[in-house]
Formats: sequence, structure tokens, C-alpha cells
Amino acid sequence: MLTTPSGTTAGRSDERRRSVRLKGRKESILIQPNGVHHILDVSLTGLSFRCTEDEVLAPELPVDILFAGTPLYMTGVTVRLVRENMNDMVSFISTPTKEIGVEFIDLDEKNFGLLNRLISYLVEDTTN
Repeated sequence: MLTTPSGTTAGRSDERRRSVRLKGRKESILIQPNGVHHILDVSLTGLSFRCTEDEVLAPELPVDILFAGTPLYMTGVTVRLVRENMNDMVSFISTPTKEIGVEFIDLDEKNFGLLNRLISYLVEDTTN
């Protein structure tokens, strides 16, 4: 269950599908124990990113999220792996990849506020 700072909870699959996902930009960066990745999309309940196909991820892991060039930097965010899709494209010039979907677990008030600011920034960027 996801608990927001306001104390509301929601089931994983129901909430994930109701959350508006915004496309990440090249400045949206996820830092996790295995490396650094660009965020593909983000919502109030989770995000997705791409990594190499052979990368092994724990079911739950700590991450940091930053938006380069801004003071938006979320630290110590615990996420849960909810989706892992292998890339079907075969390429002889690039490393095979997979798309990972994660949900946020119990964001604290500070990180929830930063996430709202990040999403507001992405919304402004898509409307301009």
C-alpha cells in the first residue's frame, strides 16, 4: 500500500493506473546502487527508467532522484520493483536494455513536496 504524507493509502495497481505519468527529460536522473539512469516517466506514485538487460535489481531498493540544473534533489527514496519489460528490438550496435517500473514506498513529507515540484516543473514544460 502507498501512504501519502496526508495519510491516504491506495492499492498499488489501482493507484498506479490513476496517476498521470509525465515524460521525463534528459535532466531527470535516477541514481541507484547499480548506476545512474535517465527517468523515462514519473508520477506521484512511481517512475520508470531504462537499464541494461543484464542488470539485476532488488525487489526494493533505495534511490536518489535529481533534476539537473535545479535544487530538486530527492534522497533516500525507497522504491519497489513493479514492472520489468525487456526491449524487443535487436541491435548489433547497442547493449540490450529493459524498462523498469517502480513505485514509491512511504515518501516522507519533504520528498513528497519535492516530487510535487518536479511534476509541476514537467507540467509547465509540456504546456509551454
